[in-house]
Amino acid sequence: MGRPKASSPFKALDDRLRAAQERRDSAKHGRKGPSRDMSGMAVGMRIAVEIVAALGAGVGIGLLLDHWLGTKPWLMILFIFLGASAAFMNIMRVAKELERKAAQRKEQEAAESSAGHEKG
Repeated sequence: MGRPKASSPFKALDDRLRAAQERRDSAKHGRKGPSRDMSGMAVGMRIAVEIVAALGAGVGIGLLLDHWLGTKPWLMILFIFLGASAAFMNIMRVAKELERKAAQRKEQEAAESSAGHEKG
């Protein structure tokens, strides 16, 4: 008759790997704060780039039009103001996007906590 099979070392390794993956997944889903979304530094850099890009585009367009039409410095001044208003609108758009993501995250956490309370 055959001997009963001993537990394979690969089976034990597989069980340990599966448990580690479950712990990692639960930690990843439970993580809060900057690592889950954009960090404060990333938000600040994004806003700074939005401001510089909008103002730079405004100045560039204004200088080109001034040179082409011979109206120095009036169109540059006009496009600086247009660039500043575009920068402000971009900052408002970024703020609304961040606010929307925070509200979604809050709703998701509330739904997960209520589901956890119903189980337990």
